Amino acid sequence: MGTKVRIMGLELDLLTQETLEAEVAGYLSNDILNVVHMISVDYIDTCEKNEIVQEVLAEADMVLPGEKAILSAHHVEVLETGGMVVDYRSMLELMEPLKVKDRTFYLVLRSEKEAKGIYRYMTRHFSKENVLGVYAADGNVAEEALINDINTKLPDVIILSMDSTEQEEWLVNNKGKINAKLCLVAGSIIPHIMRDNVHVPVWIRKIHCAGLFQFLVQIPNSKFLRKRIFNRKMDDYITKKKLRGNQNEGQ
Repeated sequence: MGTKVRIMGLELDLLTQETLEAEVAGYLSNDILNVVHMISVDYIDTCEKNEIVQEVLAEADMVLPGEKAILSAHHVEVLETGGMVVDYRSMLELMEPLKVKDRTFYLVLRSEKEAKGIYRYMTRHFSKENVLGVYAADGNVAEEALINDINTKLPDVIILSMDSTEQEEWLVNNKGKINAKLCLVAGSIIPHIMRDNVHVPVWIRKIHCAGLFQFLVQIPNSKFLRKRIFNRKMDDYITKKKLRGNQNEGQ
């Protein structure tokens, strides 16, 4: 079973792993493009300030927590113990039951650096043949050429990561043109995935500093820091809400 929780004006789907598996299986078996957003604490500011983002989220088939910190006010440890979806790793756990190994992917990413990192990440879990294309938004490929390439290769899943609000505008402009089954919108969570799965350069491994390198890169993803960021945003949100309430009472 699934429910919805509201976090600072942002409505998230809170699902069990079993429910997510059933929903995604349905998306992958139909003939329309379903859209699933995975979001981080950092995404909250974008959603609050931009009408296009709000509209795209309202039309999404599912909006999932991409990192545990966004559920800090909802006893995330208890939710995780109870088998609820609390971060992006839940999608990886769908591989075996949904036979995702047979699925194909197209990566639409914000930069060459991100494209290399996520391609490396994907090919650790899938055969290289399953990744049909990789596009970097900072390259020279025209948008029309990208859409044509996607529709020629017919991937099952598109992983979309651009700067907000670029990815939402891209969806508005192109959703109806794309032949795929599922679009995972992950612009705010991809940086976390890259830090959690950091690539250690060969020269650092040679000087036996891989552990230190990984520790330093992953500091921004630390549970303590992310929870502090969430709490600060929550305090700001409550303060603004009170101020708006006082202004309305004074009118």
